[in-house]
Amino acid sequence: MKQPMWKKLACMGLIVTAAIVSGCGSGEKVAVVNYQTIAMKSPKVKAIEAQIETKNNEIASRLEAAQKQGLSQDELQSKFAEAQQEQAIFMQSKQNQVESMVSAQCQKIAKDKGYTIVLRNGMVPYGATDITDEVIAGLNQGSSSSETK
Repeated sequence: MKQPMWKKLACMGLIVTAAIVSGCGSGEKVAVVNYQTIAMKSPKVKAIEAQIETKNNEIASRLEAAQKQGLSQDELQSKFAEAQQEQAIFMQSKQNQVESMVSAQCQKIAKDKGYTIVLRNGMVPYGATDITDEVIAGLNQGSSSSETK
């Protein structure tokens, strides 16, 4: 009876060792990006945020003008609902624009540096390389080249 138990333990040890060794050779390179830092430091993202603010101010002034016209409560509610919808659509399109710019820059850096995975900061507890500054630099290069075109 002792011999079969010994064989089982040895077999389990080999399986665990094989699993550990096979996981060590995967060679995954993981990078992280901090979107808050990009929003604070990238002139291109700040310009998009300024566009959003300008649109919000325009919508607010239109709503003020509508209130001063003496429209009925139903008409005001209708204008307010339209304005909210317009604001949401504009905001979503600008957020998508920022997301696609950052994503494209992350893909370029990942390809150039051999990263297999790029995640948002906070999703990886440790062991990843922060490429936020490289993304910001790439966005800045992209903005200067697109402005000259």
